[in-house]
Amino acid sequence: MPPSWNVFNEFKDQIKSTAVIRLHGPDRSGIEKKTGSIWNQIVEPKDDELDKIAEIIYYLKNKKVDTYVNVNNHYEGSAPLTIRKIEEIIK
Repeated sequence: MPPSWNVFNEFKDQIKSTAVIRLHGPDRSGIEKKTGSIWNQIVEPKDDELDKIAEIIYYLKNKKVDTYVNVNNHYEGSAPLTIRKIEEIIK
């Protein structure tokens, strides 16, 4: 799948009232090996991508689009820590 930022830029004018951003990670079995199925730390940081996701969230907020962000542990290794990082970026 192409990067979220590319897809967003191609279709952002069509987003009117609600958007869902799903961060699930590309390699489920690989990250499970890295974490040992203990999801309490970031093992594959995606800071550059999260900066782009924050830009998308900010854009949608200004456009008054209800936006839901679903984060899976398989994205970076810990969904709660990834959510915290996103919150810090968008402050």
